[in-house]
Amino acid sequence: MDQSPSQLPSGGKKVGVSPQARRHNEMRKAAVAAHPELKAASGADPRTVLALPMLLAAHWGIAWLVSDAPIPVIFLAAFFAGQLLIHATGGLVHETAHKLIFREPGSKLAFDIGLEWILTSYGKQLIYQHEHITSHHPYIGDYERDYEHEDICAFQSRMKLRHDNPTIQRLLTGFTLVLHALPLGFVIGDEVLPRLNTWITGRPQRDPQRRIEATQPPRWQMRLFIAVSIASNLTLLWLFGFWALLYHLWALSLFLGKLGIWNLGQSLSEHEGTDDDQPSRSTYGWINIPLFNTGYHNEHHTFPNVAWTRLPMLKRTAPEVFTSEAKKSYFGYWLDHVRGDFTASRKTPLHDQDQAERCAGKAR
Repeated sequence: MDQSPSQLPSGGKKVGVSPQARRHNEMRKAAVAAHPELKAASGADPRTVLALPMLLAAHWGIAWLVSDAPIPVIFLAAFFAGQLLIHATGGLVHETAHKLIFREPGSKLAFDIGLEWILTSYGKQLIYQHEHITSHHPYIGDYERDYEHEDICAFQSRMKLRHDNPTIQRLLTGFTLVLHALPLGFVIGDEVLPRLNTWITGRPQRDPQRRIEATQPPRWQMRLFIAVSIASNLTLLWLFGFWALLYHLWALSLFLGKLGIWNLGQSLSEHEGTDDDQPSRSTYGWINIPLFNTGYHNEHHTFPNVAWTRLPMLKRTAPEVFTSEAKKSYFGYWLDHVRGDFTASRKTPLHDQDQAERCAGKAR
């Protein structure tokens, strides 16, 4: 959603957008000036609602197919099919966050509940929608305000360990991958790995000065979506049994963890973080078919009010504007990320300051 500074959260004060967000605004003006027909591209596409029952049928259909399968087969189904279907559903969450499926609040809420029936995010999709609109888009590339940047203290702690004792860091990287291969392993990892890193390095894992000023969903919506998630999990268990539920939870876990190759690879490919001239990069090709054209990321940030079905048209119409393309596949970026002991997906000036004062204090 394209927002003016007065719409952005900052304690009631008007604040400006980041340089990279401003650059996208300039790109949009240039594209429209050269191709006035692009003005008509904005708007929702309600036909996207048809994807919801198809994704639910595919995901639960696989759950039924593996309900009597051995655990290795369940893992393979979750890894190759399940997490991709979860990612596709996440693409729809991205569309509805921008109100590009339904703009009317009641219809949008009903659609979002349908997505929750697949995702069982326990309301986390609502948090994502608010953060994406009020933190990422207006402040893209700004570490202090863009929630998608990794916490700099956690990054510096990991990179310092890699520099001082690369063997230990490699062991931690391997341990992280093994842990994230387990069902709900990323949840365990979020609790165990920061504490383990602090114990080894003595450095804090959280930046005490950073404040992400994103809006938050109302409590009643969070409670409603938590109830929907519980109902979905129980229904899947009742219909197809424990192994079917395991498939779903495993797919969700893989998608959110370090083995989420498509999800993590896409995040790594989209923003380098320091290039104001080309603030976003796009990935073209077959992967956009199941992921609802989320690979057209440069186009999306430049025209955030254009539905996924019309993003390729932007590229075809104004190829001179959309020239920034990712150099590797999602898998290629993911592989580099792992080989580099989880190097950051977005650069900030602080990345070059191993002893930055904000992260130099003792860990609590």
